[in-house]
Amino acid sequence: MRRFYRHVSPQDPPEEVARRYAVYFWDDYKATLTDRARIGTHTFDVGLGVRRGSFDVITKRVSLISDTLLLSDDWRGKYHEIHRYRSDKPILGDLPTNYLGVAEAARKRDGYAEAWDDRYVGFTTPDLAGLGTWIRDAEPLLRAGLAWYLPSYSVRTQRLEDGRAVGRAKPVKHKNAIDFLVEGRRAIEVSGDRPVKSRVVRPVLEIDLPFIDGVGLRDFSRITVEEFGSYERLRSHLRQTFDRLDQAHDAVQSERELARIGLEIEGHILDCRDEMAKVRSTRAVAASGAVVGTVSATLVAVHGPALLPALGILGATGGLWGVIQAMNQNSLHAIRRGPWYYVWALDRAEKRRRARG
Repeated sequence: MRRFYRHVSPQDPPEEVARRYAVYFWDDYKATLTDRARIGTHTFDVGLGVRRGSFDVITKRVSLISDTLLLSDDWRGKYHEIHRYRSDKPILGDLPTNYLGVAEAARKRDGYAEAWDDRYVGFTTPDLAGLGTWIRDAEPLLRAGLAWYLPSYSVRTQRLEDGRAVGRAKPVKHKNAIDFLVEGRRAIEVSGDRPVKSRVVRPVLEIDLPFIDGVGLRDFSRITVEEFGSYERLRSHLRQTFDRLDQAHDAVQSERELARIGLEIEGHILDCRDEMAKVRSTRAVAASGAVVGTVSATLVAVHGPALLPALGILGATGGLWGVIQAMNQNSLHAIRRGPWYYVWALDRAEKRRRARG
């Protein structure tokens, strides 16, 4: 995806970004649509055909449990053409980019225009501008291989018969690409042979997660990549938690279990918030030499002359300032290694966004 984003600028209209993406993906058809060479190799690679729902919401939620998330519009919406060919060969064969010119020359040379079909490649989406915005906002996820968009391609053939244009469109099916169809926050399994995915996809769509629903996709994508270690630990925790849910529970019991998990996450956010507050207060203390001197004097007053040799050693190795700094850095490093720092960072981004507007 890095090659694609090298040619996308902030000034490009979102509709143009979506069209360019569809062209880019079609050019890599054999690698990505036929055998899913880079998609579907892990247990938690998840493919979703979105019939109804927001790409932003679904991306933020399902990314919490997936190795790679693939989204598709499932052939909904308006058809947008991206390629035109004139050929007597199947459109899914190897089509050189200059084939249209070769075919046109042959038509003029041999004089049998009626033998040539016009063939068009396009894709369908209900919101071309919205798709382009999603592609732009989810850039860190797509660059990292954590998310993909699979265009719903169709091939349309057209031929002149008795002076009339006769044509038909045929969808290009995505073999083994879609695991679930999503309608709102409900996932419908396409195939029954993926029980592990089903046990984690459905709960993450249904659970109440205010800390993630309020943060924008651009911030979510950036934080996920920047805090990848913490994100990986949270992802592992959620997979295990959702997998332990009793599938025999009825709707009411399942709702209670998901509410309990949501409250547990909120509690961890508060704990992490307290830990970060401690780190910030330590930094505030260490930021002033006068305060450090006062602390040193207080330690001597409380603990007596026996502490003076220790303070002398501290002075030779950076003093109390160095000790506080080291404690501060170690504490922050330990917090960032845990799964809840990532959740806290998302919660903080959500609160900042709400404060701005």
